[in-house]
Amino acid sequence: MKDKMREAIESFQEQFRYEPKISNLVGSLAKFDKFAIFGMGGSGLIGDALNFLKPELDLLTHKGYGLPKIDLSGRLLIFISYSGNTEEVLDAFEKALEKGHHIAVISTGGELIKRAKKVGALYIEIPKTGIQPRMATGYMILAALEFFSEGSLKKELSSAAARLKNIESGGELMAKNLIGKVPVIYSSRENSALAYNWKTKFNETGKIPAFFNTFSELNHNEISGFDSISTTKDLTSKFAFIFIKDKEDHPRVTKRMKVLEDMYKKRDLLTLTVNLEGKNRSEKLINAISLIDWSAYHLAKLYIVESNEVPLIEEFKKKL
Repeated sequence: MKDKMREAIESFQEQFRYEPKISNLVGSLAKFDKFAIFGMGGSGLIGDALNFLKPELDLLTHKGYGLPKIDLSGRLLIFISYSGNTEEVLDAFEKALEKGHHIAVISTGGELIKRAKKVGALYIEIPKTGIQPRMATGYMILAALEFFSEGSLKKELSSAAARLKNIESGGELMAKNLIGKVPVIYSSRENSALAYNWKTKFNETGKIPAFFNTFSELNHNEISGFDSISTTKDLTSKFAFIFIKDKEDHPRVTKRMKVLEDMYKKRDLLTLTVNLEGKNRSEKLINAISLIDWSAYHLAKLYIVESNEVPLIEEFKKKL
């Protein structure tokens, strides 16, 4: 029997060889300098990843029904749904059509591609390989960058992917350390996309609760909940804290991480440190995604749960 999740992780690098093609394009692509990305779940991770890769982009992300209550004129609105059938994205697409916005679509097919074809909207139909949306990050990022006219960033990502080393052992070790614990992932605000990605991978692939927060906001509220004492120790001991550290973090954030890590250890709370590796943000993104994919995969193995499918999510959708 095929191990679909292992195959998806092992083929992650190959996604960055993909050359997206825009359909319904007449002439050259109009130049936009402002964008908005609409997506949910694995598809919703793309806007976060792009903001991480190039923070100077004028890029809004929207995860929900309808359109954000701001002026969207002059923006290219990009609707991403891996399946093409995401309810919230379809709703937002229709609202954008009604208002006459500039729109584009990224999907493997489904209703979203059908509607794009019908109205003559720009679209990119990405490969339908059978992997889960959360595992198709490479395809969707490259497709979005095609609409952004960011050829240099696409090349940088492809080069970074080609240099990716096998870090399965690191992911497996992390999984072993997390058995019996609820992971809480901490990062700087600038790296929140990575922390959130890790949280969702633990949820969907590892099938466990997981949470995330960012410095330095968490120092003003969340940490108070982990001041472990005799009456709360049974509760707080169930958590493990993963500190994602980056040489680019603000010096005071670096200091805050070290201080909090020491404070948690003194309270017998488990802490793990992950240092982002890579000479640029593309390498850091790809290395971080690969590490969490392996860790969540091995957690699923240790808990004896199926890592690929998401039955509770599918059950929920059927009840709507």
